[in-house]
Parts: sequence; structure tokens; C-alpha cells
Amino acid sequence: MNLKRLLVSLIFLVILSACAAQSVATPAPTAVIPASPYDGEWKGESTLQDGRPFTLTFSVEGGRLRGIVYKFPGTDGIDCNGIEYGLIDAPQRPALEGSHLDAPLGVDLNLTAAFEGDSASGHLSIYWSGHQPRCNGTYDLDWTATRQTPPAAAQTPPSTSTNRPNPLATFFQILIFGLSNGAVLALNAIGVTIIYSTVRTLNLAHGDVFALTTALVTSTINAVGISQNWPPLQLTLALVLVLLAAAGAGALLSMGVDQFGFRPFRGSSRLAPLIATLGLSFILFQGALVWRTFQGSWIPGEHRSVPGLPEVPTDGIPSLLPEINLAAKLGIPNLVIRFSDLLMLMLALLFVLLATWFLNRTRTGRAIQALAQNTQAAQIIGVNVDAAIRRAFAVGGAFAGAAGFIFALYYARPFGAHGAQSGLLAFAAALLGGIGSPVGALVSGLTIGVVSSLSDYYLSAQWTPVLMLALLVVLLAWRPYGLAASGGAGTESALPRDSVLAAGSGTRSGIWLWVLLAALGLFPILSDALGWGGQVILRSVEVFILLALGLNLALGLSGLLDFGFAASFGVGAYAGALLSRFDASVALLAGIVLAAGLGVLKGMLAHRLRGDFLAVATLALGLLVRQVAINLPTLTGGAGGLGGFPALHFLDLRFASPTMKFYLVYGVVLLAALMSRRLAESRTGRAWLASSEDESAALSLGVDVNRSRLWAFVFSSALAGLAGVLYAGTLSYVDPETMSFHVTSMALTMVILGGAGSVPGAVIGAAAIVLYDKVFVPQLADWAALLWPSGLAIGSAPDIRGASFFNFGIALYLTVLIRARRRNKNA
Repeated sequence: MNLKRLLVSLIFLVILSACAAQSVATPAPTAVIPASPYDGEWKGESTLQDGRPFTLTFSVEGGRLRGIVYKFPGTDGIDCNGIEYGLIDAPQRPALEGSHLDAPLGVDLNLTAAFEGDSASGHLSIYWSGHQPRCNGTYDLDWTATRQTPPAAAQTPPSTSTNRPNPLATFFQILIFGLSNGAVLALNAIGVTIIYSTVRTLNLAHGDVFALTTALVTSTINAVGISQNWPPLQLTLALVLVLLAAAGAGALLSMGVDQFGFRPFRGSSRLAPLIATLGLSFILFQGALVWRTFQGSWIPGEHRSVPGLPEVPTDGIPSLLPEINLAAKLGIPNLVIRFSDLLMLMLALLFVLLATWFLNRTRTGRAIQALAQNTQAAQIIGVNVDAAIRRAFAVGGAFAGAAGFIFALYYARPFGAHGAQSGLLAFAAALLGGIGSPVGALVSGLTIGVVSSLSDYYLSAQWTPVLMLALLVVLLAWRPYGLAASGGAGTESALPRDSVLAAGSGTRSGIWLWVLLAALGLFPILSDALGWGGQVILRSVEVFILLALGLNLALGLSGLLDFGFAASFGVGAYAGALLSRFDASVALLAGIVLAAGLGVLKGMLAHRLRGDFLAVATLALGLLVRQVAINLPTLTGGAGGLGGFPALHFLDLRFASPTMKFYLVYGVVLLAALMSRRLAESRTGRAWLASSEDESAALSLGVDVNRSRLWAFVFSSALAGLAGVLYAGTLSYVDPETMSFHVTSMALTMVILGGAGSVPGAVIGAAAIVLYDKVFVPQLADWAALLWPSGLAIGSAPDIRGASFFNFGIALYLTVLIRARRRNKNA
């Protein structure tokens, strides 16, 4: 591993992020400040309205508020740090009136406090706007605090410091915040790198393993009643036992993922395990939702499907780590270094050393490294592949569980993000650090945390995710196999057109395609005649058919896994919304061109990246586009989206009625299905199939693989953009959720369900998923409520609607499993 290159590259990123213009006032002597009995540093804590912990630190000097810093977790689990008033200009410092303080520091913060000896209490009002959506909001809370440092002397000597914050001290404070946040990411990335090095397939359920173990830790601590008031030895032993339980739970969950998500497909498919773990992720996510209902803060009958209010486990735990400012103990002014921050970094380093020792010094670790280098060679020298992979999952899961324990202990709450997307950032950190390198995972995780914190302060917290995602895409394209990789180490081949998931498209399937589309076209006539209704649902079916047809071109024919596919859909939808006052041809053309342009970017990435690396890069690009849409409220409406715009119109024809909207989308679906069939049978389609079956063979036959894949992304994204314009134009509403990962997951499921590469399969898959979600599940829930026996001790009817994630996940998993077994049986 080229650590020198890794360290130089990452240090360069940190310096680049810190290079922002800072005005520095000329030092001037200050007057002698009389001391106050309440001078010193104060550390306080509270709880937000939704249960999230809140900490604040402020200092009083000369009877005036010198500065205040506070922190609370955002809705995604990452801390929001309020450091704007960390050091207040001397003329603006609010003064105490006796033992009371009323400090309106601006329109965004107001602090009141009452002091009594070494304790204080008060109220804090905060308004966050223009930051990251995960932090924005209005917060009113009561707090209590204790003095951390003794009162100052009667007089303070003249100071030569400026009235402005010390740039160097500010930089180091932000650096500390960033290292603490990055350590959490690094801890999770260590488990990712151990598992991925053996199976070389993205495990979409790993993030759920980490998230569920944080919930296990908080529930266990609350159930046992562990408190900081316990004797030190008893408290330490209790926490060690919880740590072992978390590591064990993580290992068991991870081994279960291997048993159900990887082992049935080992040796026969690379893409099937990825789809299977996506299904398992939905199932584990459902487990988190159920877990939430058993917590003390749960309100029976509560339903909070509101952005920013997670339905996953949220109960907090008491702070169990000493609240000590080590910087103050060492006499370092203007700096807060908590004991918990230092502990986090020490534990991250300890885990890296433990993982490195395991990989280099144990028999299982050497077997894992042998598998990572060459599976066939490892088998020849006697490595039991199944046993080594099973142990790798156990060890990786144990690391994820231990990381979950440390996260819960540090933040005093469980991780707030569950589902397939939750572990992808850790996977990205593992990729950047070099797969199989715990040291690389640590360095890259810490660097991501530091750059993020520097951007929050020096640039804008609102644009930090955009910067981070852009850097991730650039770094992946620059160093495709990680910053620490050398040469072609870790070369990743493209995902082949998977024989387990693929389905042919012969003459018979073509006949069924037109039968299905004809039946779809007749539905409005029958609906009007019989009074059924349901045209809005059928229009959703049509839009998702277009999405499935688009993704089928990239995945089914070209073997390209596009995790940012929903971004193309969202770009088209916003184009349709913003250009709705123009003719429909203008909106459709703009949506197609913009989405195709996004496809060009993905195609350029495909020149450098393959397989899972390309999947992560496209995901980062998709999330980047979504965040840009959120950050431009004057253009896109921000997180609230756009609505109330006119329906599509062509010349003097306005598509206003439900029937006209239906047949507009229906006509486009017919054209898209015809185009997809022709493309699959054309020379371009044969080039896609050849490059996905065997890239080397395709190159030897004269196929320009890079150009072929570029066109696959362009056509795929263009269809998604077309679907987006029709979605916005017929519903008159669009928001950033159209670009979310769950939209990509749904389209992916539709393609897999119908058979990758099959145009009729994409139509069937889209119809099946939408009708299952919008028609079958609600109807089944109504039947269950009607037929469920009342007055018995077996409880109320099961919440089938509430179990939609489980139903969706098990259907996806069983589809892949049945296909794999059928393929093995026929082989």
C-alpha cells in the first residue's frame, strides 16, 4: 500500500478546504477587565423536542458572555455544530445583570441564563436556516450547566489578542470536530473493507447491521439502567459487556447476511448477491421500524412519515463518558477538546491496529488476504473459501457492532439512518482508502470528516455535501482503486450480464409485450364505463414502465449498475416543472437533453471505473444532483419542491383531464417500448450485449466498449428524463424525493423481477410492483381488518400497510433466489 501517496493526497485536500479568506484585525491592547463570580467555562446539556441530545459550552469573562458553542445531531445522525458565536467581539459581548444573563446574539440565537454558585440554568432559542436540511429548524429548549473552570482572578492582564476569533484556534477546533465525526465513519469502514475484500460485491445490508447494533446498545443500556453514577469499576464492566453483546450481535447479523444473501449465489452470480442484500436491507429496515414501537417514547398509533422525523429507534441514553475539557486542563485557551473526542480517536486507532493484526497475524486473516488477491490460487493452496468468507463476515460484522457501540456511547443515541443507503458512505471511505487496508479506511474516514467540518465553517454548511460528493467522484475517477492502491492492484472487472437475473426476449415474449400494452390502453375505456377509477395509479404504472425500460438498457443489456439513475428522472421532472408554461415539446426536449447530459457524465466515469466502483460513483453523482436541487430554493423550491404549475400542453391542445394525461403517457410508453425492442436487436444492442458478456472478447471483435457504454448511459438517462417530464407534467408537482435512492431501488427491482434485458419483463415488473404497492397491499389490509376475529386474546389485525418494507424486501429476495435455483437446476 502506497501510504505516502495516500497521506500526501489527503493532506492536500485538508489544506485546500481550509484555504478561505479570513479577515484579521490588527492586535490592540485591551483594558483591564474586572472579574465576575461567574467567570469561567460552563458545560451544559439538554434534549431537543424529538429526543435528540443537545450540548452547549459557553464562557463568561469579566461578567460578560465571551462565546458559546453548541452541538446536536442532525436528522441523518451527523452532528450539527453551532460555532458562529464561539468568540464574540468584545464590544458586542452581553453583560450579566447580577446573576442573570439575557443575550440576544442575533435573529438566529437567544440565550437566557440564571447562575447560582457553580451551576446554571436557562433557555436557548435557535433558528437554523440556509444550512443543511438535516440541521434546519427552530429549536427551543431549557438547559442546565455546571462550571468547568474556576472563576478568573480579580483582574485579567492586558490582552494583546484581537477582538476577532483566532483563526488558528478556530481551525484546530474545527479539526477536532471533524476528526471525531470522521472516526465514526472510519470505524464502520473497517468492517466494510474486511468483508468486501473476500466477496468483491457490494453488501447493501451492512449499513443496517451497524444501525441495528446502535439501537441494541441504547435499548440495552436503558433496560439495564446503566448510569454515570455507578461506581467506576461497575460502570466499566457493564459497558464492556454491552460492547461484547454489540459485537456478537453484529457478527450474527452479518453471518446471516452471508448465509442468505451471498452463499446461495456463490460461484454462479455477482449481481444476484447485490440484489439479494438489497432485499435483506429492506427486511432489516422493517425490523428497525418495529423496534421503534417497543421503545418507551413510542406513542401507540403514532405515524410520522414526515421528512426529518425518523420512525426508526430514537431513544437516547444518559451520557456515560466524563465531561472533561482536556484543553482547559492543559491550560490551552479558546479550545474545547473533550475526553470523549480523544477517546473516539484512540478507539479508532485501536480498532485499526486490531484489524491489521488480525489480517496479518492470524490464519483466518491470511486466508482472507489470499482470497482478496486470487480466489483460484487460494483454493489451490488449500484455503476453504466458504469457511474463510463466513469468518470474514463474522469479523466484519463484529467490527460493525463494536463501531455501533462506540457511536451510541459517543452520541448518546442510536444511528438515525437505516436502509441500503446508510452504509454506502462507509463503503466509499473503504474504497478511497484501498480495499483490504484498515489503515487506509481510517485515514480516508478521518479525512472525509475533517474536510466536511472545514467546509461547514469556511464555505457553507449547505454546500458541504455537494463538495464532499464532488470530491468523492473526482477521487474515484482519478484513483479508481483507492488512493493507496498501486498500479493495477485490485483491478475490478465490469459486472457481466448476469445469467441468473437475465431473461431472453424471443418472439413469444414480444407478442406478450403488445398484449399487455394493449390491455393497458383499454383500461380507461373500461374504467369510465364501469366507474372503477384508478387512472392516477395506472399513470404511475406508465411512468415507472418508462423508468424500468430506461434502466433495462443500462443494466439488462450493458451490465452497468447505475445507482444514481433517479437523478436523471428528477432532472427531467424539474425541467418539466420549470418549463411548464412553454409548449410540451420544449419541456420534453429540455428534460431529455439535460438527463442525457447527466448520462454523458456517467459514461465518462465508465471509462475509468467498473463494477461496484462505478456503482458508488454514480450514486455519489445522483446524491450530488439531489443536494444541488435542495440548495437552490429560488429555482427549485428547495426541500419543499414545486407545485401548482400548469399541465402539459401541445399547441392549442391542453392535457388537463385524467384521460388525456393517461393517453399522453401511454403513447410515449408505446414509442419507448418499440425503441427499446429495436435497440436490443440493433447493432448497438448487440455491442452492449457483447461488452457485458465478455469485455475482452468484445474488444477483440472491434467493439468500442467505452463508446458503447457511453451510449447506454445516454439512452438510459434520456428515457428517465422523459419519464420525469411526464411525471411532473401530469401530477403538477415535483420535489427532491424524485431523486432519492429508493426510486432507483424500485426501478432496479422492476427490472430484476421481469428479467434483466427483457423489454416485456420491464413492463411486467413495473406493473407488478406499482399495483402491489398501491392496490394489493391496501386491499389485503382491508380484508385482514374485516376478517380478523375480534374479542380474542390474539390481538388486533396485523398492520400490513406498515409492513410494506418487509413485503417488498422478501418479494425481491425470493425472486432472485428462485431464479438462481432454477438456473442451477437447468445448468
